[in-house]
Amino acid sequence: MANTNDDACYSDGGTEYCVSDPGPGWLQCIVREGVDVPCPDNYLYARYEMFPEDGLVDSRGCAKCECGQPSGGECTASIRLYDDAACSSQSEQSGLQSPYDQCVNILPVGHAIAGKAITDLAYVPGSCEASGGMPTGSAVRDVTRAVTFCCLHPFYLIK
Repeated sequence: MANTNDDACYSDGGTEYCVSDPGPGWLQCIVREGVDVPCPDNYLYARYEMFPEDGLVDSRGCAKCECGQPSGGECTASIRLYDDAACSSQSEQSGLQSPYDQCVNILPVGHAIAGKAITDLAYVPGSCEASGGMPTGSAVRDVTRAVTFCCLHPFYLIK
């Protein structure tokens, strides 16, 4: 709160402001909204810009992550051949692996197959070349909510 003290007045072009002398060790300052505002000619001793504690404009993020063509994945299984239709008398077992074409010889040649089963299915995942995910945006001070303090030269010599 200001009081009238003719020795500490200034005018902003129509309105005159007066405040009492703050005393030794203190500066008399005025506050202006924003950071690009000029200080009055007699308040050029010191200039302080202050930003609110939560005053950030934060547009940080990440670019979309992507994955190239997958490679190295495969499926494995076992093929089981049986002498009976109930699949209780196994005559042959062999492993299968994709993506390779595989033929299985049945021994002895001419042996009759009464039943078959594919078991032990497993998927081995492949991998892909990752791309993207780079940081984007920035976090900067919110100058729209900042204030500037313009201070008058002190009248006292402090030793």
